[in-house]
Amino acid sequence: MHPFFSSPFWDFELTRLLGTAPAGGCDAAEFLQVVGELRKHDPESWYRAWLRQAETVFASGLEAEQRRMGSLARGYFLRAANYFRTAPYMLFDATDERILACSAKSIEAFEHATAHMNAKVLALTIPYTDERSTTTVDLPAYLVLPPESKRLKAQKTPLVVVVGGADSTMEEMYFMLGATGPELGYAVLLFDGPGQGRVFKSHGVNLRPDFEVAVSSVLDRVWELSSERPDLNLDLEHIALAGVSMGGYYALRGAAADQRVAAVVAGDPFFDMWEFALTRLPGWFANAWMAGYVPDGFFNWSCRFHMSVDFPTRWEFGTTLSIMGQDSPANLLREFQRYTLREDGNLKVNNNAKSKTNGHAAAGEEKDDNLLLSRIKCPVMLTGASLALYQHPEESTYKIAKLLVNVPEQKKELWIPGTAGEGALTAKVGAWYQLAGKSFSFLDKHWEIVR
Repeated sequence: MHPFFSSPFWDFELTRLLGTAPAGGCDAAEFLQVVGELRKHDPESWYRAWLRQAETVFASGLEAEQRRMGSLARGYFLRAANYFRTAPYMLFDATDERILACSAKSIEAFEHATAHMNAKVLALTIPYTDERSTTTVDLPAYLVLPPESKRLKAQKTPLVVVVGGADSTMEEMYFMLGATGPELGYAVLLFDGPGQGRVFKSHGVNLRPDFEVAVSSVLDRVWELSSERPDLNLDLEHIALAGVSMGGYYALRGAAADQRVAAVVAGDPFFDMWEFALTRLPGWFANAWMAGYVPDGFFNWSCRFHMSVDFPTRWEFGTTLSIMGQDSPANLLREFQRYTLREDGNLKVNNNAKSKTNGHAAAGEEKDDNLLLSRIKCPVMLTGASLALYQHPEESTYKIAKLLVNVPEQKKELWIPGTAGEGALTAKVGAWYQLAGKSFSFLDKHWEIVR
């Protein structure tokens, strides 16, 4: 694939943005103009160039809106929302006021866009209590509903809940599945959970390994909304969780914890974050630290020295320290050990959620080779990234597939594309349209959707 920069990290993030073009998140000329202004591993040049483009495009959206050119305004606002999200991406210091300011502008632009969509978009709030700090916040969400002309005629409207990852926002997730789903008769729910989007940037609520707690809160709100608004015609028997990278990990945990989940799309999930971290550290050094031969002080100094000379490392550590609420590299890596699909993974099971939808159990006696993954019995689509920037399929996708022992083989689908254009990059970056096609085809098949 043609690179934009010699830095794989910057090239990946640019491909991530460009890949949203089919769903309206990017324009080729606007993109190329910004790329020409960037200086490798200079976060300020990145911020200035994308902010300038975002402001220009947003102004064009306001002008189109004033002229009552709704479809043009929608396009401008969607791109502006994505550019505002991108502008502060390399500024990983959570105290930098520019991050929150751009987040607010991204949200404003997206909300302008929703007013001009063919789909109906409901802004929701989801009550959530973080027992780690007894903080109570409302998780923001959008429910994107199919227009009347696209509704499935023979059945209720199935729902896909998109679970974001470590550095995504619900506005960005619109470009992954939110734009395509309603055109195919699906409702799509987008939300920011702990450690994500405005929940982290505005409220400081950190990421958590047991994200299923937030997922169950979301499903509770869906049930409540369906009761309040029967006219929405939501099909509570057909609710899927979908996510990529860390979002894929979260989707699997959500399905294991809550019986109301009737299908899962887990794109390039990791199996164990600590195992992944070990692939990024010299083995002898990590083993010596874990054995206590290398003290935390030296371990932290070593990591910070590497951060000082390598921008991608500085960004990775800086971002994860911030969203996970840790104060040192050593404590961060200890926190990684809590992010796992191994054994029970400290799963928070929602015992109050009773549904027949997550049935379809394998015939015969259930197995429990892995206490967490063996709880999943619904259809699962797993993907891997053969050109992964981070974890490869052998270390994650195939391992997870083998441990889904109570998902019948005919309800388990693997997709490991071989080229970037097909979706071989991590999180299917650059190929979200392909991901949408595969995902909704998978759901159509296993839910027997009639068109």
